[in-house]
Amino acid sequence: MNNSIEEIWKKGFISDDALVAPKLNDLYNKKSKNIVDKFEVVFKWNLIGLLVFAVVVLVVSSIQGVPYLGLFISAMLMSLVIRGRKEQASLKLLDKSGSSYQYLKSFDDWLKQMMIGYGKLYSFFYPALFLSIATQIRNTEFGQLAINGFVNEYPDTVMLFATPLYLLLAVAVIASLLLYFSGVLYRIDFNSLYGRMLTKLEDLISDMEELRC
Repeated sequence: MNNSIEEIWKKGFISDDALVAPKLNDLYNKKSKNIVDKFEVVFKWNLIGLLVFAVVVLVVSSIQGVPYLGLFISAMLMSLVIRGRKEQASLKLLDKSGSSYQYLKSFDDWLKQMMIGYGKLYSFFYPALFLSIATQIRNTEFGQLAINGFVNEYPDTVMLFATPLYLLLAVAVIASLLLYFSGVLYRIDFNSLYGRMLTKLEDLISDMEELRC
């Protein structure tokens, strides 16, 4: 034979018009479509889940007498939903006229840019969520009783805004840590939903690039 099996496969993979290995092209096309379709479905339901959760938080917080906290958290959740809708629109603009390899590379680039954008949002989301909850707890009857008990136990405590300075510093440190590790926290959150798909995407692109060599 003039060509090895490997060379035939490469030729069939590189050219969509080649007839030597159409089944190979078809296999990669199906795998590519399957990965992107699964991601779109999970991403869509994730946005729906965030939207529903935002409404639930607002309703529950209003019933519990903390409407401003609920409104703030719901607004942050809605910002994630709005960002997600924009990302969905940009995903649909990816060029599907080329090969499955080119489409997957475009999808991979889109995915990385999306993660960068969301990472910036979450760098604000995590510390803001913590600070809003901490502020609300401070203003509750339980929070005031806890502060009064602490002050009675340690009467020399330095106070700032009617709150022990040590407590304010602790809150500031935790918020700073959430800001610093927001990227790690977001990646853990992201991988919990899309981790397996990302692994399959990387493996498929790696296989395609190996065949193209």
